[in-house]
Amino acid sequence: MPDIQTMIGKEVEVIANGMTYRGVLIEVSDTEVHLKSTMQWMSLPASSVSSIKLAGVTVREWERDSLFSDGSAPDSEEK
Repeated sequence: MPDIQTMIGKEVEVIANGMTYRGVLIEVSDTEVHLKSTMQWMSLPASSVSSIKLAGVTVREWERDSLFSDGSAPDSEEK
């Protein structure tokens, strides 16, 4: 999974408070996440953000839940 700093300046999808926001990632701080969408600038409280990923990138279920810190897939899902 990409480091948050490498995503700055790229289009991302942010999930915060159950809503999905899409825009260019401008800045991430301890308190806020700043995005620029086509129509407006957004500042989301960092405490409400549950996920940030590059737009269009599919995340597998076991990666999203962060159950496996070493990045290995569970045996039941490997194919």
